[in-house]
Amino acid sequence: MAWPLFQRINVSRQSIWFQAVVGGGSIALCLAAALVFWIQPDAFAAVLVLPRWLWILPGIALALVGWTRQRKRIVLVAVSLWFLYAIFFMQEWRSLFRFRTQSAQASAENGKTVRVVSLNCSAGDENAAAEVGNYHPDIALFQETPLRPIVQRLAPRVLGPDAQVLSGSDVSLIAHGKLTPITPGNAQSAPFGHARIELPSGLVVEVFTIRLHPYGIRADLWSPSCWREQRENRKLQRQQFQWLAREVAKVPADVPVILGGDFNLPTGDKLFRILDGRIHDTFLTAGHGWGDTLDNDFPFIRIDQIWCDGHLQPVSTVARKTVNSDHRMVVCDLLVTPQEKPVVSEAP
Repeated sequence: MAWPLFQRINVSRQSIWFQAVVGGGSIALCLAAALVFWIQPDAFAAVLVLPRWLWILPGIALALVGWTRQRKRIVLVAVSLWFLYAIFFMQEWRSLFRFRTQSAQASAENGKTVRVVSLNCSAGDENAAAEVGNYHPDIALFQETPLRPIVQRLAPRVLGPDAQVLSGSDVSLIAHGKLTPITPGNAQSAPFGHARIELPSGLVVEVFTIRLHPYGIRADLWSPSCWREQRENRKLQRQQFQWLAREVAKVPADVPVILGGDFNLPTGDKLFRILDGRIHDTFLTAGHGWGDTLDNDFPFIRIDQIWCDGHLQPVSTVARKTVNSDHRMVVCDLLVTPQEKPVVSEAP
């Protein structure tokens, strides 16, 4: 049996080679994870779709196995490196220590605000879509949307009698006011819906509701098919990001932009840099609490997000637990910044 053989080897936790294996292994794992998430090569797509924090617990546990009073220096080095890794590569902890400032609340009360809610409806669940009404949004974004007749029936219940609908096969949106669809080229394969919305306040915004190609988390990292599949999926997602960025660039500079939905990609991925510039992730500056959105019961990754441009100031972005979806709902309050002078419709 293997265990008696292991006993005869007489392994000592204080031996140099044992310390090198466990402590050095923890350090090597930390440096490897940091390198992969820093460079983010497509060849490691199977790792990039996993949560950044996933590697911390086994790394620290491996280091602590080698803890002894006489030989603890290498353990302290390993734990310190994992602490630095968490600071630089984990975003979840930052929003836990961010609180809404009084000035932001006051400005929201005195200014013109827009509430946007985004939800993946879990294979078109009508009850899931109806939940957004509890948060009284001005604009609601749906992914894995219910069918168009259902969305049209839900719209007055969720937003009121003036609600208008943009509905597609996978995404849809409903909004107060006047909605004008904007159809991109090759619209049938577009992973997003796009509309210009004139809200009752007179504010005109262009809104994108998106759901990028799903990747599917796979734990069989020993399988070549896992690495091949995730690499090809990442290439497709890059093409979708580029397509989306081109459409955002077409929006006139004086028109505010709101973009939200299910990115099917964990936050911190460098593919998001394709969108950086004009628009930004609202959770990074105004997120509060635990922001991960998948899974609804035990959220471990933030793939549902709401972005906006400089015409709008994020006041608060939170992830709310749902009842009928496997995703959490993203609720975002945006303040219109007067210095940007966004387009406002003039009354005739």
